[in-house]
Amino acid sequence: MNEKVLPSNAPEAGAQRAPLAGFGAPGSSSSAPGSPSHHLLSPFWLDRLLEAGLVLSMALYYCAGNAHLGSGPFFHLSPLWTLPFLLVFMVLCWYRPAMAIALLPLSLPFYLLQKTVASHYSFSAAEISLWSCTIVVLCQAALRRQRWPYWLAWSELRARLGPLLWPILFFLGASAFSIVIAYNRTVALRAFREEVLDPLLYLLLALYCLRTRQDLVRLLLALFAAGLLIALLGLGQYADFLSHGASLSDVPRINTVYGSANSVGLLFDYTLPVGLALILMPRTAMGSFLASWRCRLLALALCLPLIVVLYLTRSGGAWAACLGAVVFLIACTIADRQLLLICGVGFVLLAGLGLLFFHNNIGTYLMERHANAQGIGTLTKRLYLWESALHMIKDSPVTGYGLDNWLCHYSLNSVCHTTNLYHYWITTDPQTHRPTGLRYEPDLSHPHNIVLQIWVSVGLVGLLAFLMVLMLFFWLLFRILRHLYRQAEADPWLVWGALSVGGAMVAALIQGMVDSSVLEQDLAFCFWILILALLLVRLLSKTPWRSGNASAPVGVV
Repeated sequence: MNEKVLPSNAPEAGAQRAPLAGFGAPGSSSSAPGSPSHHLLSPFWLDRLLEAGLVLSMALYYCAGNAHLGSGPFFHLSPLWTLPFLLVFMVLCWYRPAMAIALLPLSLPFYLLQKTVASHYSFSAAEISLWSCTIVVLCQAALRRQRWPYWLAWSELRARLGPLLWPILFFLGASAFSIVIAYNRTVALRAFREEVLDPLLYLLLALYCLRTRQDLVRLLLALFAAGLLIALLGLGQYADFLSHGASLSDVPRINTVYGSANSVGLLFDYTLPVGLALILMPRTAMGSFLASWRCRLLALALCLPLIVVLYLTRSGGAWAACLGAVVFLIACTIADRQLLLICGVGFVLLAGLGLLFFHNNIGTYLMERHANAQGIGTLTKRLYLWESALHMIKDSPVTGYGLDNWLCHYSLNSVCHTTNLYHYWITTDPQTHRPTGLRYEPDLSHPHNIVLQIWVSVGLVGLLAFLMVLMLFFWLLFRILRHLYRQAEADPWLVWGALSVGGAMVAALIQGMVDSSVLEQDLAFCFWILILALLLVRLLSKTPWRSGNASAPVGVV
């Protein structure tokens, strides 16, 4: 199957067709000659104006009438009176749908502060943005059909997804089936919509509409900007703590709009490596703006707020995750395989020696970190959480227990109160009879390990599909990097894109070993955005799926 692909600096496939009335062809930045905007604004500033309009209109719609954000009259407006802001967003989306879709990551951190849209129905900013863009895109497609500039035949879409199609479909099917077997189907249905269906719908929508290097760069910068926004809020929260008399040693952990400081760290796993990759760009990608020290210093300056707030979260898992991302990025900059092997062996030896000589100190530090009043650290509690999850899996290994139904089977709690189910809550060690520390935290909403969480939530089929997605992700990532590094003049933006998503995925998986790094609404979107960005890099770099088709079109599967 062949897929229409053009060079990264060329208009998208289908751009030769007549553009829709009211907006240019996909990826086009300028208006038609003779139009008013052609004389008033350059294409660059027209794009910036449209981006500002999209962000501002959605921000105003989301804030107006959202009682979670304030107590003034603006935050208690009727949903009907806020609709003009949404209408402005949709009009701008009609004019430039690819831009609106690429900017969606900016809305991800605020999913807990949901806006009431009608009656008692509340949705996050990401969901509102996603479904608004979907409606606009469907209307355009219905009006123009095959003349729609973003139109893709099934064979083209299939070629863009490649071997990822089937594991994605199996994961979607397993997640949908988990609703049927869930004890609390209402909660499972909500989790399915927020954590599986919406992110995959975004993946599909973006595969249709995002086709140029500019779209890729805008998507990754929006993802990084989401983390930067939370970092700035974190610095404000830190300053507020200090202004109320807290000493530097007694400042609470920074959590900003989240309920947990670890959630801030989890978001930074996906966002900070995007900036770090810009700083650590390899020499093979030298050229243009990305090669200049100005670019690297700017990236460092923008990363500093995230690094400072990451430290203030005191999240050990996030620290280890971002350190792992840095090691991965540095390893990817070493083109000499022999040197890379030597450095890898040296790193392993140093780590081994450190564990050999300081294992007692390291063990004590980890086990006593963030200890509660009873002196029990969070890692100790995680060990018992993992044991509870394994017992649950042993009793239902194939189907699991349903999305977001962990609490129904884990403990007696106020979130999912069940008295007719067996609970896997371990409050005392069965051998030593010492307290585990979990009695005081009955509402821990997941087992703090992404593999166990997915297995408990969507069963064995869903877990295997998820693992297959990860395997194909890293297989494709290294394939793309090899393809780019072999080129005499590799596109530095594509190298940066590949390194960014690779580093972010490494960080997410590292912290995912001790936390939930996928099955939360913002993190689920982030996970599939990395998949999306990698598929776009493959498309733009013309990396074939198969080794034997180096001379064939990139869409050949």
